[in-house]
Amino acid sequence: MDTSPSTESMFGMLVYFLFLLVAVFLGPLEAVLGLGLYWLFRDDEEQRQTPS
Repeated sequence: MDTSPSTESMFGMLVYFLFLLVAVFLGPLEAVLGLGLYWLFRDDEEQRQTPS
């Protein structure tokens, strides 16, 4: 009886772990980028609305 994991299951585990790594690193970067863009455009709009 062969109890070694099949190539297909090893590939699935590799894809799963790579997905977790990408999600852990890209998630916070995406959030910081979104906040930065929000602050950039929010400040720009506030300066336009302020009467001079």
